[in-house]
Amino acid sequence: MTAQDGEWNQVSRKRGRIRHVPAPTLREKDTATGAATAEPVAGVRPNPTPEFTLDQIISHHDVVRQEWETSECWRVLSETLSQALSSPGRPAITRAICLGPGPYEPSNGSAAARRTAHMQTAAFCSIVDKIESVSKHKIKSIIQEPAFTSVDKEFCSKKGLEVVETPAAFSLIDENTLLYGIHIELPTYHEALSKLPGVFMGVGLSDWESLGDFDKTIKDLLGPFQEMDSKYDKFEFPNLDYIFFGTVIYWKKEEDDPKEVNDS
Repeated sequence: MTAQDGEWNQVSRKRGRIRHVPAPTLREKDTATGAATAEPVAGVRPNPTPEFTLDQIISHHDVVRQEWETSECWRVLSETLSQALSSPGRPAITRAICLGPGPYEPSNGSAAARRTAHMQTAAFCSIVDKIESVSKHKIKSIIQEPAFTSVDKEFCSKKGLEVVETPAAFSLIDENTLLYGIHIELPTYHEALSKLPGVFMGVGLSDWESLGDFDKTIKDLLGPFQEMDSKYDKFEFPNLDYIFFGTVIYWKKEEDDPKEVNDS
């Protein structure tokens, strides 16, 4: 989930450079299991009294989607996907999971947060369509966001996205999964990455390691990122108005015995 307007951290990087990243959001943990609960405790929240109808959300999304599809960001990303998919023996992607795009009507009325949620969703759908067109098989699309309202869920259904409740998506991740989570909090990444996906799109290892200079507990959660960084091919995810800042693509390399796809 992305941060609200004004909720930004300044993070020092190597060689004295400064970058701005969305302030991390935290989720309460169940005291018995240690697992993240469904309710966010910081960051963008849904409007408790929604003002937009389903048709209005669809109309706004169509505008953002057109902006995305004509952007330089998507042109470059599409070329990157083509390059990655051209390598033989990639794991067949049969499921795509989008984590935490944020509510489509944030409680603070932030136009930036609203645009970010729609832009992340539009990008996810374009990525899935691109992989489907090259691989020639259907991909099941799933979306998980604990801050979704009933109207948000209805919108996703209209888009062909299956909405699941937190943390149901985590158990669905395997080597045939594309996991897409932009600017998700590290504990959620860690929980989702208990089994590595075939493709991961999100914050990469180097950014988490740089934050480890400020929080020494971060290194305990970096195992999955270290494994992907060393064993997967890595591609840059182009930025668009900071919406995808710091995002990378980890793509599993050629398998010795690629599995056949069963579309049934």
